[in-house]
Amino acid sequence: MRPFFEFTNSAPTQLIDQKSISFKRCIEENMLVFTITNNVTEEVWVGTCKDSSDERFQQYQEAMALGIKHQFYKDLDDFGVQNFTVEDFDVADDREMLRDLFDEAMETYNGKSLVGVKTTLGKTSIATAAPLRSTIKKAKAESEKRTQLNTSKVAAPAIKKEKLPTGRTNAKKEKLIKEKIAQEKAERESKKSKQIMEQADEMAAILARLDSRGSSLRKR
Repeated sequence: MRPFFEFTNSAPTQLIDQKSISFKRCIEENMLVFTITNNVTEEVWVGTCKDSSDERFQQYQEAMALGIKHQFYKDLDDFGVQNFTVEDFDVADDREMLRDLFDEAMETYNGKSLVGVKTTLGKTSIATAAPLRSTIKKAKAESEKRTQLNTSKVAAPAIKKEKLPTGRTNAKKEKLIKEKIAQEKAERESKKSKQIMEQADEMAAILARLDSRGSSLRKR
């Protein structure tokens, strides 16, 4: 019969080994629940993975160059990966517990699900992400260059130049102005002379009436 102390000494080792096996199985079967927090908007994305959450986040960063259409990738591009924080939420013992922990994380943070967010395009390897990104940038630069060339080729609207007056035209215009000034001056002089004559006639009429009245008084 084995001594009691041997049994008690082996039990912790057995429990530790069992826990290690369970943890290893959890990792192999996507049993890790993690969160990625947008530090700008405070939105929390919740996902699961079989490797470490940091490695999973690295995969997301590399997959950004693949052009996968998803709001998560758009946020990474808009806010910058440096503004996101990755944290482990919990480890599940089985898939049922995984679902419960995932739902708990979603409810706790009012989270957005990362389940189904791809990191590859079919058979495309993540290792090709960097070349794809450079290709996309190059194509974008060429497109912008073509746009600039097309814009420069568009004919600018013709600017109608005003015909500058010649010296002869200026002399004619100056002559007309002088003639108009002389005419206005003559009209003013004529009007002034007319007023003087009218005033003289009026004065003569007054004197004539006075003289007529004086003659009448003398006759009496």
